[in-house]
Amino acid sequence: MFIELFVPRGSLDPERLRRLAACLGNVTELTEGERIQPGWEQVLGSLMQVVVHQPEVWVVDQRVLDAVAAPRYVVRFHVPGPWRKAMSDALVSYATRVVADVEADAERPYREPVVQVQVVGVTEGSMGVYGRTVDSEGLVELMSEPYRKDFDEGRAVRDPLCGVIVPLDGTAVTLEWEGTLYGFCCSACREEFLRRQRKETASA
Repeated sequence: MFIELFVPRGSLDPERLRRLAACLGNVTELTEGERIQPGWEQVLGSLMQVVVHQPEVWVVDQRVLDAVAAPRYVVRFHVPGPWRKAMSDALVSYATRVVADVEADAERPYREPVVQVQVVGVTEGSMGVYGRTVDSEGLVELMSEPYRKDFDEGRAVRDPLCGVIVPLDGTAVTLEWEGTLYGFCCSACREEFLRRQRKETASA
């Protein structure tokens, strides 16, 4: 995930700006402390890059903001296109919370429209790592790589929703449904799976 942070030049001291950028790229912050597999954290962490832009000129309501004005923020997330809609609510909430943590007035981002979050979907086939293009399924495979041997040897399963490999190591989020053990990347995926299964059962 490529993350861009825009703040007017001079509106934040360097330490607060560094802390804000570091938190925006922190997998633990993104998942709100929910435990994720160490292998995924390593892969996700290596893909989450934050770039800070400090424009010389920033205009709001036809007024140029100066260094003494209360800061404004734009946070732009670039995510695989197929994930954009599903991730948007969580990313807007996450970015606003992270900004609020560095604000002198933590309620300001919820009271005034000072944090604008944009979630941009990257078209399939237009993202690349390792010198080759990678689509959303390819990113899932990158996240699964640390557990591929476990999967091949029956010690891991695929999350039925997102497709990542989940090790059955006793700490994974699991669910037994109609005699089958499923593993999930997080509790949100398990809840969505349960919702779909119950809906399917009710309509049968």
